Amino acid sequence: MKALAAHRGEPLLGRLLCHDVRGARNEIVFRKGHALRAEDLPSLEALPWEELHLLELEEGDIEQREAGRRLAAALCSEGLQAAPSGHRHVLTALHHGLVKIDAAALQRLNSVPGIGVRTLRNDQVAAKGQTVAEAQITPLAIAGAALHAAGGAGIVRLLPFAPREAVIWMRDDRHAAALEAKLRSFGCPVSEVMELPRDAAAIRASMEGRAESLLLISGANALDPLDPIFVALAAMGAKMQRVGVPVHPGTLVWLASWRGAEIVGLPTCGLGMQRTAFELILPRLLAEGGIGDEDLAGLGHGGILSGR
Repeated sequence: MKALAAHRGEPLLGRLLCHDVRGARNEIVFRKGHALRAEDLPSLEALPWEELHLLELEEGDIEQREAGRRLAAALCSEGLQAAPSGHRHVLTALHHGLVKIDAAALQRLNSVPGIGVRTLRNDQVAAKGQTVAEAQITPLAIAGAALHAAGGAGIVRLLPFAPREAVIWMRDDRHAAALEAKLRSFGCPVSEVMELPRDAAAIRASMEGRAESLLLISGANALDPLDPIFVALAAMGAKMQRVGVPVHPGTLVWLASWRGAEIVGLPTCGLGMQRTAFELILPRLLAEGGIGDEDLAGLGHGGILSGR
């Protein structure tokens, strides 16, 4: 593309305006980025301008809005919808889901001059209708070869949640309503809330034969390997994954699995209406079927949730 300064009587047709052109009352008549057409020329000549700054596109160049549309289409994947909004294109969530961003690929994409893509954070929960990403071509036009090479597929994804039926054991039911509300917000029905027994045999008897796939336990001492809940789980053949995550509040969350069910142990500080480690772990369990040890360790980045 080539920048030109045009004066009256010089060729204007097909070129892009680099600035707004205003009328006698300072009103905008032609906006920057507008490609001048034959029908525009009489009105343009009647306006009070001395010099126009224009872009002349060369073969393969793509104007801003069309390039933005193509970029958004490349970024858009299942669960997302792209639509124009001014000079940018917005990708919105078609359903409640977990946002997955390939941060390294996004950085490479944004390293291409003229391309600007901004997104929600990786592993953030998005509500239906929420903006997940915005794609924009910052100059008035871009070389088609650069746009094609930039790609975009797979950088932004939205994973749907697969709700699980849950059962809750707790010794202090003051936070039961808040915990149930959090589960309901992800579509998870709570089949039962019951008192957590105080001896291993009773805990095992209470848990054996459960058909639910999400088991939540509050009231265990996560720092005591011989706490009755851990003794019961060992006797049942449950597999402990991790005790403690680098998140506050909720540092002493623990995770285990048993016969296809996920077991989440919740400390008292991980309950209540405030955002806790549970809000970081639950979406991963529901959208990805589990959360690995490396991902748990990665929760430390942004793991201060209390704002203190």
